[in-house]
Amino acid sequence: MTDIYVNRELSWLKFNRRVLMQSVADEVPLFERLKFIEIFGSNLDEFFMVRVGSMLDRSLIPDEPPDNKTGMTPAQQLSAIYADVKPLYALRDACWRDVTEKLSAMGIRFLSASDLSGDLAKLAKQYFRREVLPFMTPQIVDVKHPMTSFDNKRMYLAVTLRSGRNGKASMGIVPVSNAFGRVVSLPSPDGVAYLPIEDLLLRFASEIFDGCEIAGRAIIRVTRNADVEVEDNFSDDDLDYRDYVTAIIKRREKLSPVRVETYSASYSGADKLGRTVAQRCGVTAEQHYASSSPLELKYVYGLEDKIKTVFGAESRLFYQPLSPRDQKDVPEDRTIEDIASERDIFLSYPFYSMKPYLRMLGEAASDERTVSIKITLYRMASNSQVVDLLCRAAQSGIEVTALVELKARFDETNNISWSRRLEEAGCHVIYGLDQLKVHSKITMITRRRESVGEEPGVSRLVHIATGNYNEKTAKLYTDVGIITSDKRIADDADRFFGHIAMGEPGDDYRYLLVSPNTLKPGILKEIEAETALGPSGYICIKMNSLTDKDIIDALAAAGRRGVRVELIIRGICCLLPGIIGETDNIRVVSIVGRFLEHSRIFIFGNGRNVMRRVYIGSADMMTRNTTRRVEIITPIFDKDIADRLVSMTQVMLADNVKKSVLMSSGRYEKVIDGREPLNSQEYFYAEAYRETGTE
Repeated sequence: MTDIYVNRELSWLKFNRRVLMQSVADEVPLFERLKFIEIFGSNLDEFFMVRVGSMLDRSLIPDEPPDNKTGMTPAQQLSAIYADVKPLYALRDACWRDVTEKLSAMGIRFLSASDLSGDLAKLAKQYFRREVLPFMTPQIVDVKHPMTSFDNKRMYLAVTLRSGRNGKASMGIVPVSNAFGRVVSLPSPDGVAYLPIEDLLLRFASEIFDGCEIAGRAIIRVTRNADVEVEDNFSDDDLDYRDYVTAIIKRREKLSPVRVETYSASYSGADKLGRTVAQRCGVTAEQHYASSSPLELKYVYGLEDKIKTVFGAESRLFYQPLSPRDQKDVPEDRTIEDIASERDIFLSYPFYSMKPYLRMLGEAASDERTVSIKITLYRMASNSQVVDLLCRAAQSGIEVTALVELKARFDETNNISWSRRLEEAGCHVIYGLDQLKVHSKITMITRRRESVGEEPGVSRLVHIATGNYNEKTAKLYTDVGIITSDKRIADDADRFFGHIAMGEPGDDYRYLLVSPNTLKPGILKEIEAETALGPSGYICIKMNSLTDKDIIDALAAAGRRGVRVELIIRGICCLLPGIIGETDNIRVVSIVGRFLEHSRIFIFGNGRNVMRRVYIGSADMMTRNTTRRVEIITPIFDKDIADRLVSMTQVMLADNVKKSVLMSSGRYEKVIDGREPLNSQEYFYAEAYRETGTE
């Protein structure tokens, strides 16, 4: 069989390149383009900390099995990763130059150390001497002064020093402190000007290392392995699990380096300094990356309001303001319970508000008939209304059970804090399951029924979604969900929480697909049903990533039988489409735009020959989701909602602005079809405004 597989890591790098290319997309407002450069950098940081860190660990294990799709060993994957990352740095530098040159023409200058001259240099020096220099604690590195242990992702000014006595070279290091903020505002005759603090240090390094000749200077940034599995060594029943997770977080800061970056602002000697630090850190030359653009750009978010004050929020520098709409089919004068007793409620973020879900929790917390609220929590907002409402419910005497996943990577500290607050309010908190991350998005509310008929004397309301219970990301990520009182889903939800309470995922569900036991078999069964139909079959799946080999092989088999397979995959796709005789009936597209595509939608059947089956849920078709996590995918029984989901995928497939198509060569190419521009995310927002009469 012709090779139809793509390596997971290399596919991810292609995704991050698509993110970076948004910074030079004509339709993206100029200031917003800076954010895509920052997102690209943040994504790459996490990739090195987690994926490269894990791969380095695996490369040290004798006889470690190769990738099950491409046959590449860990060492081969690392070499390919390093080779693919090098040009991405050059591309980022080019994107940074392009955006900042265009911003400068509009009066917004992003300066570097080499831009300081004349009066501007005098002002910068005054600021440096007054606000920065008193807090500097430089360190000399030589035989008697060992090199500092670089903190993960922290920037350091490094210089090559030559003493006045014998001219012997040594190294000087000083950490870039955040105590003075990340950027310095400087006067500009026609707008605003900003200088990163690290460039200020580069420019006036000679004043920090007074009396020494500086032969080279650079900003150094070391990235460390963060791939620590939380349950690797947890066995002490007397140890508080939260304390254990806290200790794991601290360990991450001291793990082995996996990357060294240098930024020089055109000063000489940076490459030599970078090589020296890389060598001292045990990092190879392949893992050393030089950049002519800033290494970290999170500060651009803090500048947005300042620039809006000068240039106006409505200027062409920024996206036009959009806010989630209130759904007309969820009126304020009826309770969520009443509406859901008649029909399922469809939620679609960020186009519509999260209010129906928050109302559902708030109404339950205030209802004396409410017996219990059960919920899984993975990532929450910093000021979580969801947690507030759960605490209020518990304080009202309602039984609240919250599974707070402490193993949510890089959100562990936040989740530990929320778990303590929930416990203090009287909630019963579960910390997850042994060896399995609980990534499901499900809530169940149980009430006493006022009038008992043939049904049991309780009513149940269930919410299942594709995204986290996070008010912030509900405005930034595209996600879908349902609120339902359907007995079929409620019975399975009851089983799910029963199993979770016993520390297991369960396998006796009738309708819900729950990993690791029933989800993949259920999806494979649906794919096989379409495969049996041949050219009459249809499969459309929208997800973030596709890596599971069993799913890939099943989709390829369906394609070979003539089934039309359309995949909308934002990120990693390990299936190569368009291979003649193998995957030529499979189409793969990726949408990268203003909002993060996050919804997972599964459609089987075209609705003509056989009944169409539609599902939504928390799981991508990745090995980690199907085998190492507890995920939930639910069928959509409400025909109107199912039809709406199908319609949404068709709009996405027709997108010719933000969509890229994966070619049989492995390249992603933009769509040029001559049709009227269709940006699917803008389309859905415009639709929400029209439906609510707020155009």
